Amino acid sequence: MHSLIDQEKQHLANRYHKDNLVVHIMSYAVAGVFILLLLYFNISKNFVIILNSWTSARFFLVLVYFAALFLVYTLLTFAFAYLDSYKIEHKYGFSTQNFQAWFMDFIKSFLVTFVLGVIVFEVIYSITLISVDLWWFWISIIMIFFSVILSNLFPVLILPLFYKTSPIENEALKKKIAELCSQAKINITGVFSINLSSKTTKANAAVIGLGNTKRILLGDTLLGRYTEDEIITTLSHEITHDRGHHIWWLVLGQSVIILIMFYLLSRLYLPFYSFAGFSKISDVAAFPLFALIFMVLSFIFNPLGSIISRFYERKADKGALELTKNPDALISLMAKLCNESLAIAYPNPLIEWYKYTHPSISKRIKFAEKWKSDHAS
Repeated sequence: MHSLIDQEKQHLANRYHKDNLVVHIMSYAVAGVFILLLLYFNISKNFVIILNSWTSARFFLVLVYFAALFLVYTLLTFAFAYLDSYKIEHKYGFSTQNFQAWFMDFIKSFLVTFVLGVIVFEVIYSITLISVDLWWFWISIIMIFFSVILSNLFPVLILPLFYKTSPIENEALKKKIAELCSQAKINITGVFSINLSSKTTKANAAVIGLGNTKRILLGDTLLGRYTEDEIITTLSHEITHDRGHHIWWLVLGQSVIILIMFYLLSRLYLPFYSFAGFSKISDVAAFPLFALIFMVLSFIFNPLGSIISRFYERKADKGALELTKNPDALISLMAKLCNESLAIAYPNPLIEWYKYTHPSISKRIKFAEKWKSDHAS
């Protein structure tokens, strides 16, 4: 184990991630049982029959069906959301929220997810009705377009519901940021502090938005506890993402995955639908089965998305080293993030391959050490 990685914190990290894993498995199990009950006892089918007796307007039927399922599912999984994002986060000293603040965020998240879910649901069951053969293609195209629009609007419409952002006030740091941007030959005016401390003690940074809403966010937890060299290294990582248009490449990669998944769904659904007593992909009552098949496909394709993400994260680490020429800062940054956020430095290789969107901390430190060795004068 690397000398900067706290061994005791690693033991704690294993317990932290096991607690989260148990909650996630239970949540997925409940979701699976919920879907099977809807199908086995014809609850979904009978509910649609009732809705059809109330209205002939398909838009309204789809809306009410989604609202009912979403509400029931949220109630069934509320306990797991509470355990995962409140109880466990408090147990390990991360959450800075009281229950009221956490619950208000939960309600806001519920409403945002509901609105977005209604849009997606209406699109799916409009397109499948209109285009019998190419529904998978048109749904994919619309979903890709929707994700781009959402990425563009996220910083100005959704993020402010949960966090406040503000210009960085540290004049010395602002000067270093300007020098870094000049060195990188890019013009970035959107570097902001985000008040992560209102919810968590964890430090983080990110590039968000597309086009005119693109900006780099540095958590106030990062700005308050990390050295200037570590902050500049973090910013260099994010600048490399921006300079290399990594967000657009990730959108493209995810778009291809979405297209493949919907195509496979179009080829696989019929025997499962027939077995469950459905004949058309446009049948709203068959949505639980639609969701189940899509969940399985998502599980299968998850590693591909992780691999693409890790590729660009490694490029961003390399870019940060080339900009700062300070591998020690990246090493100390990674070790500090690992110790403070209880990240597992040496994960199981299979788990890392399947789900990690970033290379493991140990690999990122090793990468920086090799860069340092290769560039030693």
